[in-house]
Formats: sequence, structure tokens, C-alpha cells
Amino acid sequence: MTGPVLELNKVAKAYGGLRVCDDVDLSVRTGELHALIGPNGAGKTTLLDLISGLLSLDQGRIYFCGRDITRKPLHKRARLGLARSFQITSLFPGFTVRKTIELAVQAGEDKGLFASWRRADGDECLQSPARRIMEQLGLAGRADIRAENLAHGEQRLLEMAMALAAGASFLLLDEPMAGMGPGSARELSRLIKALKGKTTILLVEHDMEAVFALADRISVLVQGRIIATGRPEEIRANDEVQAAYLGSKCWF
Repeated sequence: MTGPVLELNKVAKAYGGLRVCDDVDLSVRTGELHALIGPNGAGKTTLLDLISGLLSLDQGRIYFCGRDITRKPLHKRARLGLARSFQITSLFPGFTVRKTIELAVQAGEDKGLFASWRRADGDECLQSPARRIMEQLGLAGRADIRAENLAHGEQRLLEMAMALAAGASFLLLDEPMAGMGPGSARELSRLIKALKGKTTILLVEHDMEAVFALADRISVLVQGRIIATGRPEEIRANDEVQAAYLGSKCWF
């Protein structure tokens, strides 16, 4: 891993008198899988909303690949390679897995200009990268299944596949394992691990077993503030994290 691809400097967001994110400093390195953990209500999803551009911040600066994106709208951040997945999956009903990913490839090539989309049927320039991404994320055997007929875990994979197909170099993953059974969660964890080093990832996840198995570094957010950042073994041994998060080591 080299230098930071994402930097947050003194980022803050408040709703009335409630300061949801409070002077947050965060740095994510190129190729890193960086996990963001904390109790419910700590401000994790709000922080992802600020990074992606879904929300505007009240103060501070956000830099992506050396550019100040603090005031850039969501669609311009996406064109720079910053992609967000949500706790509730959003897909195109009626489209097969193959067609969905091919259209995402095309959207990435055309910089999101729908008016310039061409037919993907028979276009090897779209089909070849779509096949590669389906194989990478374990969706090749589901290529001709309509998106709405996929299992929940497969829909989460398809959402990530769409982001990668559209040219994302940085994934913001908001609880990708939410609602999954143990087997599906383990499979998704394995596939996310396969992306490490190829795609930079900021992961919000409540499955602590997955977090500590996957993360290169972990930041702990409590009441809108990051109280610790470090390697998994450093976070395990951090007394402040133990006291502020769950108060015991049972969550490790």
C-alpha cells in the first residue's frame, strides 16, 4: 500500500444541536481495506453519506486522489471512481445479471451519459469485462437470472459488481452482510477478501469476526468521533475502545 487515496480533515455534520460527526480525521490508503466500526448511532452511515456526496458537510474538507471533492456532487464523485453501496440493495428489476453488469460497463465508458448508450447485445467490448467481473464475484453461474430473483446475498454481490463494472476504484460498503445467514456472510467475506489490493475499500460492518479477518486497519467511531485507528491487533488491545464500545472483549 502507498499513500492515502481518501483523506478527511476535521469533517463535521450536525442536525440542530446534535453533532453526528465531530471533527473527524480519517485517511484510507490506496489498496487498503479499512473498516469503520462503532456502536449503533455512532455516525458511521452519516460519514459514508458525507464521503459519497449524498450529504453536504458543515465543516472540514474531503480529498480523493489528491483532489478536493468537498463541494463536488455525488455524480461527479462517482465519475472519479468513488462508489457507494447501501444497506438496502437497489437494482434494476427485469434485467438479468449479465445485462445489468454490461450496462454498468457501458455507463462507465460513457461517463454516465445515458443518451449515448448503445445496444450491449453482441458487443464484445461490453461482454468481456462483464464476464470477468461476474467470474471475479462468483456470479457467472447466475448470469441469466433476473436481478429480483437472486438471493439477498447475491443481490449485494451484484450491486458491488455494478460499481466495479462502472469503473469504481474505491468502494464504500455499508453493512454488506446485513440480513445474511452465516453461510452467505462467509461467502461474501471471502469475495470481499479477494478484492483486497485490487480495489480500495472502506467497510462499515457489525460482523466483528468478518471485520477483524478482513481489515488492514480499523477506525472506531463513537458519538461522532474517531477514538482510535490501527491494525486489528492494536484495536483489540485498546482499552479506550473496550470501554467505549461494548465494555468487554466478548465482541472479538
